[in-house]
Amino acid sequence: MKVRAIALTTSALVAAATLVAPASAGSYMGKVNLGGGYFWEEFDGSEEMNFSTIHGSASVNVPYSDTVNLQFDVFSVASADNDGDGADSYYGGSGLGAHLNYRDETGALGVFASLGRANVGDPNDEDDFAVFAAGIEGQYFLSSWTLSAQAGFLDSDDNGELVQNAGFINLGAAYYASSKLKLTGGVGYLDGETDSTGNPDDVTQWNWALGVEYLFGKSIPASTYLEYRGQAIEEDNGGDIDEVDSHSLNVGVRFYFGGDSDLMKADREGAGMSSPDLQSLSRFED
Repeated sequence: MKVRAIALTTSALVAAATLVAPASAGSYMGKVNLGGGYFWEEFDGSEEMNFSTIHGSASVNVPYSDTVNLQFDVFSVASADNDGDGADSYYGGSGLGAHLNYRDETGALGVFASLGRANVGDPNDEDDFAVFAAGIEGQYFLSSWTLSAQAGFLDSDDNGELVQNAGFINLGAAYYASSKLKLTGGVGYLDGETDSTGNPDDVTQWNWALGVEYLFGKSIPASTYLEYRGQAIEEDNGGDIDEVDSHSLNVGVRFYFGGDSDLMKADREGAGMSSPDLQSLSRFED
């Protein structure tokens, strides 16, 4: 799943966003982003792997009424290398997301669901398995700040390579320094299990992220962004603890459709919800 898969993942919502934008002039209806990054991780304090990545996503907001909103997402990420430095790099996944929420001038509250596939295996024998997540989410608008929370359940159809029966929570904050500059941060926690040997092992994950986005487009609002993501995973195999620490640095360009050049309005009046990162949340080792 390389460049072609990411192009297919985003193309449908790119067209949809372009079509719906004129129907709601003055408000954002969609966004599309494409970019690349660098991923590195460490296993049990010794073995290391690093490789470049490519990613793409798109979101469309469909207002049902003045306060009820629907949002649809597509997303994909993949390793851009056949193998990493010293290890195979089969990192990748793609999926779809949907959100239904009530939103007014103070914030938003609703539900979400996501379905996708996450890669396991190696480049010569690559397998991918279904991953599902669903739960509740909300946002609170506080002057130049937007505070967000998401809590849900995640499961997969593989009991040896991916996390199953997991609960997770994500907390985030966005600060709009101006209409063109946004700073973001977030932290998340997951607790689940995996069953590669017939005896379920406990898996826990901590996730965190920091980002900055700057809007520079005029005729078509466009922005550039830089984001750092980190993850610490522990698997308790009968008292034998396996640890994986991973990091990624991503950069890209995001295009907005259907509104003025204002990042805060883009999030609060358009496609401002985020689907959970199924690929990262479902991992417990590589």
